[in-house]
Amino acid sequence: MTPSDDKTPITDLNITTTKTTLVLHVSGGIRAQMVGNRVWSWFPVLKGTAPASMAGQSIEHIRGMAEAIGCTLFGGDEISGLETPLPYRVWTPLHGPHSGKPQPADAWASIAHNATEANDQDYTAFARHIAFSLRAAGSRIRDASDHYHTQLMAAIASKRQFGTRFSNIAMSDLQLAFHSITSELCSARDYLAASLGDRMGAPEKIDAFSRLDDWTSTKGREQLRSQPVLAAMLSANDKSVTDPWLHHLTEYRNTFLHRTPLGASPLSSRLCYYKRSYEGFTIPLIEMPLGTDDLSAPRIDALHRFIDLHRKMTALLEHAAALAPYPTTPLHLGTL
Repeated sequence: MTPSDDKTPITDLNITTTKTTLVLHVSGGIRAQMVGNRVWSWFPVLKGTAPASMAGQSIEHIRGMAEAIGCTLFGGDEISGLETPLPYRVWTPLHGPHSGKPQPADAWASIAHNATEANDQDYTAFARHIAFSLRAAGSRIRDASDHYHTQLMAAIASKRQFGTRFSNIAMSDLQLAFHSITSELCSARDYLAASLGDRMGAPEKIDAFSRLDDWTSTKGREQLRSQPVLAAMLSANDKSVTDPWLHHLTEYRNTFLHRTPLGASPLSSRLCYYKRSYEGFTIPLIEMPLGTDDLSAPRIDALHRFIDLHRKMTALLEHAAALAPYPTTPLHLGTL
C-alpha cells in the first residue's frame, strides 16, 4: 500500500481542553469539591443566612466533619466534559478509607469477561447482570443525593426556618430514586442467587433468592445451604438475627412495589430542614425521615438507611466475587 497523492485540506480543527470536576457527597445534601491537590472545599456552611464554603480540607477532615455532625461521606463523583452539552459522570461509592481495591461492580465485570473467555455464557450473563445492577444502585444513590442537595439549596435560598417540615412537587423524584435503589439492589440479590443455583445444578427456573431458598430446603439438598455465600445470604435474611438486612431490603421492595409507595407515609412525605454546629460554623442539612410504621428503621433518614443497605449488599457481592468460579483479574492487553 502506497500513500495517496490526494491532499485533503483540514479545516475547522479545534483543540479543546476537557473540563473535569471532582465532588464528594456527604449525606444531608452536603458537597465537597476538589479545589487543589488533595484539598477539598465543604459546601454549604452559613455565613449569616447566605451559603458559603469551607476550603482547605483533606478528605480525612471531610470524613471527620461528616461523622461529627451525624452525617456520612459515601461517594465521589467525577464529572467530565463540562464544556459540552452532555457531561459524563463516573460515580465511586466510598465504604471507608481507600484500600486501592477495585470496586465490586468492576470485579464482577472482570468475572464476566473471564467467564466469556472460558466459554461459560450462562455465568457471563449472571456476572454482567450483577455488575450492572450494583453499578445502577450506586448511581441511584448519587441521584438521591443530588435531590437532597437541590432541596437544601432551595431551603437556604428561601430562608426557611430551621426545624420546619415541608413538601414540594420535586420530592417525587427523590422518592422514585429510593424506589430504584431498592429495585436494583434486589435485582443484584437475585442474579447472585441465580448464579449460585447454576453452580449447584439447579434448574433454570431457580432464578431468584426466594426460589433458591425453597429449592435448597427440600430433602436431600440441605447440605447446599452451607455454601459460604448462600449461608451469608440466609443469615442476613433470618428475622431472628440482630441485623436481618437482606430481609429488610426485601420488605422495602415488596412494600414500595406492592403495598405502599414511599411518600405515602405521613413522615416520608415531608422533608426536614435543620442545622448542626461544627467548630463555630453553622451547617444546614436536609432529611427525609422514614415513617413511624417502618419496621426496621422508624424515623431514620431515608438516605442514611439506603446507603447502609447498599453498603451491605456491596460487601456481600465483594465476598461472593472472591469465591466466584472465575477470577476478578481485569483484562490486560498483551503485545500485538
